[in-house]
Amino acid sequence: MAEIELDNLEEQQEVLSETPEFSESLETSEPVEPVSDKEKLMRSLVGDEDETDEMTAAGIRQMLDAAPRWFLSQWKMVLLVLAGIFLYITNGYQAQVEMMKETELEAELKDWRYRCITRVSELTQLCRQSQLEQKLREQGDSTLTPSKVAPFTINVKD
Repeated sequence: MAEIELDNLEEQQEVLSETPEFSESLETSEPVEPVSDKEKLMRSLVGDEDETDEMTAAGIRQMLDAAPRWFLSQWKMVLLVLAGIFLYITNGYQAQVEMMKETELEAELKDWRYRCITRVSELTQLCRQSQLEQKLREQGDSTLTPSKVAPFTINVKD
């Protein structure tokens, strides 16, 4: 097919309609329904095609006009989602506070365990026989004296 350079759009359409391939395709093609700007915009946003239609100001205006109507019709769902988000954030903060409190209580428990171990070791040291004898001598108590006889074992038969 030969290339024809024409400046006027009407002349180009006339030449194309005279070519047999183009005129046959026009006759066999199905009638095309007019597509609104809103539909074009939605198809370009959702579709997988790489066609990029220029977004007109009217199309953008229609999309922005439709958004408030959608929110008004879906206000219950929006309220439910916002309540869920609020509960999620509140629960996160409460869990964080409880974790900090648990960490603080674990540190306090560890401190009390160390104090208990210290008291038990001090009591064990004070309860030893040599320590008791030394304290009694220091106080002047002479009623308690160590035994001079060795201990003996009693054998019991079953």
